[in-house]
Amino acid sequence: MHRNLTPGIGNKFLGRVLGAALIVAATSAAEAQDTTINLSDYQGPGVLSSGVGNIGIRSGEQVDLRYYAGISGSVDTNLQPFALDAQGNLLRIHNLYGIELDGGVYGVHSWKRSQLGLDYAGDYRKHVNSSSYDGSDQHFTLGYTLQSSRRWTLDFRESASTASMATTELFNSPSNDLNSAFTPATLLFDSRTTFLQSSANATYFKSARTSFAFGGNAFLQDQKSAGLSNSWGYNFTGNVSHRMSKTTTLGATYVHSHFEFPEFNGASDSNTYHGNFATAIGRFWTFSLEAGVTVSEVNSQFNFVLNPVLAVLFGKSTVPLNSYVRNIFPSGSARLQRRFRRATLGFNYTRELNSGNGVSGTARLDDANMSISYTAIRKLNIGMSGGYYSLASVGQNTGNTARYAASAGFTYTLGLGIHLSARYDVGREQVDLANYNRTSTRATLGLLFSPGTLPLALW
Repeated sequence: MHRNLTPGIGNKFLGRVLGAALIVAATSAAEAQDTTINLSDYQGPGVLSSGVGNIGIRSGEQVDLRYYAGISGSVDTNLQPFALDAQGNLLRIHNLYGIELDGGVYGVHSWKRSQLGLDYAGDYRKHVNSSSYDGSDQHFTLGYTLQSSRRWTLDFRESASTASMATTELFNSPSNDLNSAFTPATLLFDSRTTFLQSSANATYFKSARTSFAFGGNAFLQDQKSAGLSNSWGYNFTGNVSHRMSKTTTLGATYVHSHFEFPEFNGASDSNTYHGNFATAIGRFWTFSLEAGVTVSEVNSQFNFVLNPVLAVLFGKSTVPLNSYVRNIFPSGSARLQRRFRRATLGFNYTRELNSGNGVSGTARLDDANMSISYTAIRKLNIGMSGGYYSLASVGQNTGNTARYAASAGFTYTLGLGIHLSARYDVGREQVDLANYNRTSTRATLGLLFSPGTLPLALW
């Protein structure tokens, strides 16, 4: 890992959580029986599981595990490395042309008492006019849900990703992990970033209407460029939910989070208190709302420059000082989703604390996005998404970072398992403190092989 990671602590803690989650998930999967059952909505309308949840779902429907592989051409514009040019200005790479190998697996597999959801996509790039961004990007999410008894349900989720460009399709999409501590769309620089998160949760059903859930997760964010800060942390969550009726659920949630930023000599703790409401609207719409407050406490160390007279007196020009900042702000989320037979439409808004983007430490994130995916019966899948992301540092005066992102793509079945694939991504970043702005784009066109009777669905 990068040299500014707190030695040993982050890796040991994360390793233990990952090991325990994988052992339990593997043992439970081996014991499950081979009969289908749908566990995806066991908590009630509009309430997503932290296990399988919506992993592997395409166009609003669960699909069997499916793989694909192929080759694409790509064009990237206005990349921003973490580097300066010969004149001391931020370096920009305006046009990169390349060829990439693509592959992935997605879908859901069900047993009598459990489900496994998988989303994996990866590529390897080679550019014809520069080698600076040659390499591989990967994104992997695995969810497992087990109904171990009539009263207990266990959820496990693993997420891992590594990418060097913020406009890559692996990053520039609404996340299917609602509990992720990392939001790739807020990255300022096109530099190698690796992220890993593991979570485990248990739900106890006191009755057919009332349930109690508890669990936690641990994460690690590794920035390869010296000067950007790594981060690691964990959270613990407790929730109580009561189904008021067949279509409506009420509840309350408490979350304690801890973040560490070795490069910034900083750390933060926060406590979140939310009330929850979820309901079905008619046959096809679901709506969920979380609302409350988050109390954050940020500690950091900095060097204070002494007056020249004091510097002579003490024999040094700076002294280390500690700062403490406490904030209380409204937080929560709202989600509206419409499921059709072969399509899904979603609108989401979230305000929460975030582990930053390597430039800032603990930050308040505002994330508003929409997405739509449609799969025709025979040959066509279309996906579109767009969002606004605002990152405001808490305890650091690094200004506010805003990003607008949009993407659109399709796959079209040509026959014999061959699919035409095209996608276009655009992102615009602004930093108010530095009067910085940048618009970058990425376009891909290629052929993919994936056997099956349904269109290949990548979004």
